[in-house]
Amino acid sequence: MNIRKSSSIVFPLLFHHTVLSLQPPVPRAIVVGAGPVGIAASLILASRHGYDVTLLESSPETSIQTKYDPTKAFLYNVNARGQTLTKMFPNMHDKLVQRSVESKGFADATITVVPADPKAPIPKSSKLEKSFEMRNDQDKQAVKAMPKSEKAAGVGYWIPRHEMVGLMVECIDEHNAKGEGGKISFYTGKECTDVSPRETGGVFVEVRDNATGATTGYQADLVVGADGMNSKVRECLSNPRPAVGGWSPECPEPKHFKLKKWRSPASFLRIKVLQLPPKFEIPDAEGHPPLVTNSENIYAIRSIYKGPKNYLSLGLLPMKNNNAVRATNIVTRPDHEVWKLKDGKSMQTWFEKAFPRMSFNGMISHEEWDRFAKAEGTRFPHCQYSRGMAVWDTTGNTGVALVGDAIHAFPPDIGQGVNAGLMDVVCLDRALSGLDTVTGKEVKNTKENEKLSLGKNLARYQKQHSPEIASLIRLARFGAPYQYRQPHRADRILRTLWTLNVAMRLILNKITFNLIPPTCIILSQRPELTFRQVMRRADLTSLFFKAAVLGVIGLRFRPWLGILNILKP
Repeated sequence: MNIRKSSSIVFPLLFHHTVLSLQPPVPRAIVVGAGPVGIAASLILASRHGYDVTLLESSPETSIQTKYDPTKAFLYNVNARGQTLTKMFPNMHDKLVQRSVESKGFADATITVVPADPKAPIPKSSKLEKSFEMRNDQDKQAVKAMPKSEKAAGVGYWIPRHEMVGLMVECIDEHNAKGEGGKISFYTGKECTDVSPRETGGVFVEVRDNATGATTGYQADLVVGADGMNSKVRECLSNPRPAVGGWSPECPEPKHFKLKKWRSPASFLRIKVLQLPPKFEIPDAEGHPPLVTNSENIYAIRSIYKGPKNYLSLGLLPMKNNNAVRATNIVTRPDHEVWKLKDGKSMQTWFEKAFPRMSFNGMISHEEWDRFAKAEGTRFPHCQYSRGMAVWDTTGNTGVALVGDAIHAFPPDIGQGVNAGLMDVVCLDRALSGLDTVTGKEVKNTKENEKLSLGKNLARYQKQHSPEIASLIRLARFGAPYQYRQPHRADRILRTLWTLNVAMRLILNKITFNLIPPTCIILSQRPELTFRQVMRRADLTSLFFKAAVLGVIGLRFRPWLGILNILKP
């Protein structure tokens, strides 16, 4: 009896163990970087491709990115491109809609422009297209000529960065609780120090614990680098490779993982955040009650200074929580006067002179002035990208892919930063599913075994997505680099020329009934167009301009050509 009882217990366990051993092993993935793009990649890999994912974030738990941080107090506008990703997870998209402020495009947005003169009454809020940064006829003409379909190109959602990260982390918890697909393990304070292929198979990732200094090794089938502009994963891929073993010779060469950089008029602008209290008041002219600010409204507070080294305007973008700190970004040239002030008292004095309307004394604490004065802020990057985006081994079973700022970075003036990063993840998902990364459709004449090959799919991601990123960087260089109203005299001249170019393209688009495309920054608001299509259409207009100029030159010098023909022997 005891033996039978024992047999009846042991046999199922042995049988169960045998069944498990015959099942294919669960694929493993490591995602480096836990910003919105890294979290999105983790969710895609776990829920749609069955990977057990280890998500590594270098920031310590005490400064986890779900908490408000004045050094990262900027907002995202998640447009239709970014929503391609959020709509793949209904709970994520619902959270986004509930916790953000809806924006329906340039024509729909309203703004309150607060004049510098305290004696001037504050005008009522007006449409952004009529008031914001339109101080000359060229600006007004450009917007007037803009097609209605371009002015309101879909719904976007304004949300602070830390809240976007927070709702995505909630989606990780909800995914793990459901128990479907792979599991996501999230670790903070873990910094990636090396990524390399193993001869025995798999990718080895060395990680240092930032608290203890101890190093740990992880091994995975797929590594996704979402670790930002200074990506360690990308750096490892740019290092020389051994002559034998390692990545497939069909992969991009190490030099292709070196960044290609271009300087735009917005590159190297310095930015830091001044924190204003929620629902702060803006004094109005005599006889008018003060304006109580609302978090869902846009404000532009002008200063009295107009010079190349002291011009400043405080801009506040919309956010949902009316009881939260209101952050305003200070964006200037590096030689601006505010960067020379290193103590809170001097900074407060400068702002009180620059904004005589505002009652900063009592509104902003001495501690905040001191923090703001000492903050070094950050600088807008070059327009840069990596031509290499993925590698894979000779077996096609393991590899590495880059997404987000790890492959592209640029100043935020075109509003595509987080959206382009989320689209990287969408394209990677399509590639891993054996689909065309651009259309999301089946690739013709593709064998079933090729669809299942990680190496083939990463090669498709590299081949199809690289031209799209190159076009994105061209858009960043020429799209809207002067929206910060850089005050140097050269900036003003170049901004006027840029505005004339935009106006001419929009007017030609209107009078030719869309035969001639508008400017690239307007085209980029149409989510059905890829960035390659956007730049190709903009190039078509450039070609028209060049042909027109050459035609005028030809007509102008045609008589001289006739004289030269007569003089021929």
